[in-house]
Amino acid sequence: MLHNLMRWVTAGFALVAVLSSIFLLLNDTFPHLLSVEHAPSSAAPLLLIGAAYISLQPMVRPRPAELLKRFLLGFAFILWGIVQLLPPSRTTAVLGDVVIVLYVIDLSLIIMTHLKREDWNTP
Repeated sequence: MLHNLMRWVTAGFALVAVLSSIFLLLNDTFPHLLSVEHAPSSAAPLLLIGAAYISLQPMVRPRPAELLKRFLLGFAFILWGIVQLLPPSRTTAVLGDVVIVLYVIDLSLIIMTHLKREDWNTP
């Protein structure tokens, strides 16, 4: 029962994230028609997809190292969404830099994991 609920919540977050990203592009393309403030419309897809990815993890049950990478990625999206909502300031710039560091660490860990694989086709 809880597993089914989590599936629906995760799928719902992901679907609304995609729809809100489409809305974001429509708002950018036709600002005079939609007239929605940019910060919330740019934050929504980031917050929602980060929440969707984090809520997926209990169902996927990755190994601890993989779980860390996945939480870093989900948290980076959520933090990026929060940064979109904040007014420009030194704090906002630092939080934006934290987002960059999280993405760099996450991708570095993914790259290192793939480089350690021994099942590659090598000449």
